Amino acid sequence: MKYRLIKYTTLLLTLTGILSCESKSQFNTAANNKSLLWEVTGNGLQKPAYLYGTMHLLCKEDAKVSKNLSSVIQSVDEIYFEIDMDDMGQLLSGLTLGTMKHDTTLMKLYTPEEYNRIKAFFNAHGMGLQLTMFNKMQPMLVSSLVYEAILPCTVMGGIEMSIMQQAHTAKKEIKGLETAAFQAAILDSIPYATQAKELLYSIDHITDSEKETADMMALYKQQDLEKLLDFTLKTDGGTTEEAQDIMINQRNKNWVAQFPAITNKKSLLIAVGAGHLGGQNGVLNLLQQKGYQIRAIEN
Repeated sequence: MKYRLIKYTTLLLTLTGILSCESKSQFNTAANNKSLLWEVTGNGLQKPAYLYGTMHLLCKEDAKVSKNLSSVIQSVDEIYFEIDMDDMGQLLSGLTLGTMKHDTTLMKLYTPEEYNRIKAFFNAHGMGLQLTMFNKMQPMLVSSLVYEAILPCTVMGGIEMSIMQQAHTAKKEIKGLETAAFQAAILDSIPYATQAKELLYSIDHITDSEKETADMMALYKQQDLEKLLDFTLKTDGGTTEEAQDIMINQRNKNWVAQFPAITNKKSLLIAVGAGHLGGQNGVLNLLQQKGYQIRAIEN
C-alpha cells in the first residue's frame, strides 16, 4: 500500500573553510563529472552533505543502491526526500489533496472521442479499473499510470524505496523538503485543461512516448544529468514552459533556500528527482552560486 502511495504523490537533490588531512573525502571523483551522487562542502558547512538524483519509477533491476551511496546512507545524520515518505499520513493526504475540485472529473475535461482514446489505452494495458478509480484525480497524477504501462519491464521498483530500506536498517531519520499539501498546491496552480492536454498528448503519441522513456532510462543509467535534463525538456511535447517553471525551477530555488538551515551541524543525504539537479536552474548550480563546492562522486 505504501509503495503505491509513494508512486502517485510524487519534482526533487561539508566542511568548514579550514580542512585537515583527516577531513579528506573517502570517495573518488566520478569520471567526466557524470554521476547521480554529489558531495557538497564549503561555505561554512561543518559536515559534508550529499545530493542524489532519483527516478521515481524504474525497472526493479535498475533500482539498486551503489556501494558509495550505501556508504553515504550509513554516514549521514538524516535523509531528505521531496516529501517525508516515511509518514503514512503525508502519503495518504497526497492522494486526497490530488483530487480535482468542483466535481471535476477526467470525463468532463475531454470530448467523448478524446476520453474514449484514453480509455482504450488503459483497457489495452489492463488498467481500466485504475482509470475508473482515478477519475477524479488530477491528470498529472494519472499520467504516472501511463509511464508505468510503458516501462520495458514487468517488475517495477523505485530507488527511493531502496534508499528507505537501507535507511530503516541504519536507523536514520527520514524527512521531507516539502509537504504533500505543498505539492498539491503546485498541481492546483497548473490548470486542469493544461494537465489534461499533456495526458492526452502522451497517449496519442504513445510510440514516441515509449521510445522517449527507453532513451530517458538509458541516460539515467549513464548518469549524465545535463543530457538527461535537456532530453526531458525537449521531449515533453505537451508541457508548457510555465508548467516546467512551476514543477522544476521554483521548487529548486525553494530547496536551496532551505539548505543552510537543514544542514546546520548535520550531514545529510538529499535524494530528489534527477531532473532537479542539472542545468542552469538546477540545484547543483544554484548551490555553487551560493558559494558551496560540489563534486561528483563515483556511483
